[in-house]
Amino acid sequence: MPTFQYQHTVSFQETSLVGNVYFSNYLLWQGHCREMFLGEYAPSVIAGLQGGNLALLTRSCSCDYEGDWGFAALDEVLISMRLEEFRGGRMALGFTYARADSPDEIVARGTQKVDCKVLHGDQWVAAPFPAELIRALLQFADDEALRSALNDALDFIGDGQSGAEGSRVAR
Repeated sequence: MPTFQYQHTVSFQETSLVGNVYFSNYLLWQGHCREMFLGEYAPSVIAGLQGGNLALLTRSCSCDYEGDWGFAALDEVLISMRLEEFRGGRMALGFTYARADSPDEIVARGTQKVDCKVLHGDQWVAAPFPAELIRALLQFADDEALRSALNDALDFIGDGQSGAEGSRVAR
């Protein structure tokens, strides 16, 4: 399955007293990976987030470790993000953490469940994800059910780009 990849160098600040990466940093790196994806593939979404009228709220997140030690200072970490589920204004992302020089050696796996909300007056309400983000996610969805859900979401929000020349991707 296609993934978005973000590479990170572990700093000494990110390690615990015994020298391995402190557990909360794995979740921080999930956020960095997600932000880098938005910056590269959906920059207008960042403008909406900064404008205060759009929120991508993390409902839950997790990280499970495969080994005993994890990463240490100055290790090069390859964080891969993939779309696992998509339903209109909700999605689940999966993350793997591997050594950059050995990407098949998985050190940890994580997930995030994310909701889209928009500000209406003084209330945050559920909303579909922005079209630019959905189109970006299509590039990373090779599962037929995910592609169908993303294309249906674009049709629902009236993207104005459906059809062969727009965002609808051939199955």
